[in-house]
Amino acid sequence: MRWAPLAFVLVASPVAAAPRKDFPCKGCLLEARATKSPLLIVLHGDGQTAAAMEPAWSKPAAAHKTSLLLAQCPKDLGCKDSFWKWNGDPKWLDGLVDAVAKDYPVDADRVWLAGWSGGASYLGLRAFELSGRFAAMSIDGGGLAPGGACPKRTLPTYFLVGDQNPYHHYAIELRDAIARCKGDLVWDVRKGQGHPGEWTALVAGADKILTWLEAHPR
Repeated sequence: MRWAPLAFVLVASPVAAAPRKDFPCKGCLLEARATKSPLLIVLHGDGQTAAAMEPAWSKPAAAHKTSLLLAQCPKDLGCKDSFWKWNGDPKWLDGLVDAVAKDYPVDADRVWLAGWSGGASYLGLRAFELSGRFAAMSIDGGGLAPGGACPKRTLPTYFLVGDQNPYHHYAIELRDAIARCKGDLVWDVRKGQGHPGEWTALVAGADKILTWLEAHPR
């Protein structure tokens, strides 16, 4: 009897779990990694759904082995279609992190936030309340300044904004509030660009933003 040679095949462990819709909230989309990884939570703009953020963030997050949660503004908590108009308690974000970390290995020191347009404005309004859980954030195409005293720790913040956005002055006010409270920041302003140009810049520059976030653990 002749024996066929044995073949040994090394199978690499998966780097990504299957995307999950409506987890950990209705309308949310999670693209998690199978091994311990950072987590980026992204908030959409006014009138959008969470899925609208995929073109900007999905591929860069995968390349950086970062779990990505595209969060839907929570209707069950009173949000209609705008994060900043809703302006709900940011503890909702803590609940999202807890739910993801229960099912997937999350690096607790590298949980970041990013907001586009109205989502960015919500993060700005609540910026001084977010430093306990989150490591850093990206404000893209929006921004509103928080009120109140400076927190013990101000979130490092990457701004990607266009100076021809008609609401650009609000982003400047947020930048100045972060600077006043001694927060590390990058002011990436696109000259001559309005809101469409800000989106184009985000799609092209999300990888650069993630690289910056990686340098800012909690």
